[in-house]
Amino acid sequence: MVEETLSRLPAPSPGRAVLASLAIAVLAAAFAWTMPERNGWAALALGGALLLDGLALLAGGYLARRGPAPRIAGLPSLVLAFGPAAGLGAVLFAVALLLWPAGFPPVASALAGLIAMGAIARLVVAWIVLRVDREEEA
Repeated sequence: MVEETLSRLPAPSPGRAVLASLAIAVLAAAFAWTMPERNGWAALALGGALLLDGLALLAGGYLARRGPAPRIAGLPSLVLAFGPAAGLGAVLFAVALLLWPAGFPPVASALAGLIAMGAIARLVVAWIVLRVDREEEA
């Protein structure tokens, strides 16, 4: 049984994640600008997922400033196992769109889903850590 749910990999610098998210957002905005009736909803979904990811990064930073987090035992998370990989996601997204520009809606929707799953998983872990601290104080 795996003892920790969170990855032991060192956290990447927040600046890199912000730059990767910004690159993805600019690329999505460019596709939405050129053909809004076809690409608008996918770009909007991707933008919403990036905002959710930003909130998750802020929550993680808040928890890191509070001190060491309590140990969370349980099954390993498939979403959290690899850590934030926004840089790799941005590169793969750009390559996919270079190879298949007409496929922006399904590619952007899939990326939005993956980003949102990772963000929601990090927010849930942050919520659990905050609840564990409150229960230990009581």
